[in-house]
Amino acid sequence: MESVISHQSRIANLSDKHCIFRSGDVMFSVPATTVREVTIMPTIVPVPLSHPSLAGIGNLRSEFLPVIDLEPLIGNQARLSADSGQLLVMQCPLGSWAIAIDKVVAIDGIETHIDAGQRNENTMSVLMGTATYDGKVISVLDVNGLQRIAQQTLEDQWHGSQCVFPSTVSTPTSASKWNAV
Repeated sequence: MESVISHQSRIANLSDKHCIFRSGDVMFSVPATTVREVTIMPTIVPVPLSHPSLAGIGNLRSEFLPVIDLEPLIGNQARLSADSGQLLVMQCPLGSWAIAIDKVVAIDGIETHIDAGQRNENTMSVLMGTATYDGKVISVLDVNGLQRIAQQTLEDQWHGSQCVFPSTVSTPTSASKWNAV
């Protein structure tokens, strides 16, 4: 019985915390409850003719994960350093996927300032808002938005569409394609 209570306490403690990480010159955060694990970067195999936001496929303990590169979505300031070495493995209802990052800085509570302009459901954005941590401004990522953009971009490419970043959210036709990557 104690283990159930301590497990619930750990979840409650993480529910208001964020995983703060660095990618290039920028610091980002995601809710800690969406992070399955942080691990050393495995070999990433590029997918031919895929969008630049898909860094490739990584094999993590016999599990194939699509790995997202933030630079094509955020800009050059998120370019990974040559010695990038970590994966932020995300867990969501459609399955696991990962973000290539330089380094996790902390798991800590932050006060997030949500940008109301980013919360329009008709736009696709990976940024939810900003926060401050250790005197620095960090960008808070919308994990669901990031997954939607990645999924839509990949589906558009598989269907031969020339649209790289659609301006409106369209309902994914098949969640299984994201998992199959």
